[in-house]
Amino acid sequence: MRPALQAAVLTLALAASGGCNRHVVKHPPSPQEQARHAYFKGMEDLVAGNYLPAIQIFNQVARSPRYVRYAALARLRIGDAFFLQDRFEEAIEAYRVFVAQYGSDANVPYARFRIAAAYHARMPGSWFATPPASEMDQTMTTQAQRELEGFLRTFPTSRYAPEARRMLIDARKMLLEHELYVARYYEKRQKWRATAWRLDGALRTYPELAGTPDIVWRMARAYQRADEDADAARAYAMYLERFPKGPKRRGAKQALDELRRDLENPPPAAPESGADTSAPHAAPAPAEDDDGDSPPPERPDADIDDP
Repeated sequence: MRPALQAAVLTLALAASGGCNRHVVKHPPSPQEQARHAYFKGMEDLVAGNYLPAIQIFNQVARSPRYVRYAALARLRIGDAFFLQDRFEEAIEAYRVFVAQYGSDANVPYARFRIAAAYHARMPGSWFATPPASEMDQTMTTQAQRELEGFLRTFPTSRYAPEARRMLIDARKMLLEHELYVARYYEKRQKWRATAWRLDGALRTYPELAGTPDIVWRMARAYQRADEDADAARAYAMYLERFPKGPKRRGAKQALDELRRDLENPPPAAPESGADTSAPHAAPAPAEDDDGDSPPPERPDADIDDP
C-alpha cells in the first residue's frame, strides 16, 4: 500500500474510532464568554425597561477581570439604566466611576457627554403653580454649563458635540435670565449701583446673549442714577456704537453729551476750612431723564446680594 493511501486509511480509522467514543470533554466557558452572555442578557432587560434586573446583571459583569471587554461596557450601562429612570445623581456617579476606571476607553466621550446631559436634565423647569425657572436656584445649571464646556473643550469633534452645544446655549440662557431677574429685583428697590453691576456682569459673562439694546440702556441709566458718571458715559457710548439706529439713540446721545461736559468740567471743590464763603457757587440744575424724572440719589445701602 502506498504511503499516501496508508495515511488516509489510518486517518479514517482514527476518526471512526473517535466517533464511537461518546466521552467528549467539555471545557467550562471562559470569563470572556460568561461575561458576554450575561452582558447581552442585561441589554435585553435594559431595552425592555426592566432596569432593576439589568443593573444587577451589569454589576455582576462589571466585577469581571479588567481584561474582559464586557466589564467596561457593563459599568457604562449601569449609568444608562439610572439615566433612563431619571435617577440622574446615581447616573452621574456611575459614569464618573467608568471614566475613572477606564480613562483610555473609546466610550469615555460618551460617558462625559452623559454626565453633562444629566446635569442639564436637572436644571430647574417651570411647572404649574411654581415660580419661573429663572427665579430658582441655579446650582445645577451652573454645573451643567461647566460640564458641557469641559466636554466641548476636550472632544470638540465628537458625534455628541452638536447636542452638547445646544444644551450649553440652554444653560447660558437660563443663567442670563437669572441675572436679569436679580437686576429687576434691585431696580424695583431703586438700588441703582447693584442694578448696574448685575447688568454689566451679564454683558461681560454672556456677551452673545445679553448684548441687546434694552439691557445696555438699562445699565447706562442705572449707572447714571447711581452717580457713576464715568461708567454711565461708557455705557451710553456702548449703546450708540452697537445700536446706531436703536430706539433710545437720541436719549443716549443727549445723556452722553451732558455726562462728558460734566466729566470735562467737574464742579469746583468745596472750600477749605476758614476760607471765604461769602460768594457761594450756584448749585447745578439736576439732569432730567427722558421721561422727565430726576435721577434718584445714590443709595448707600445698594448691596449686591441675591434676593
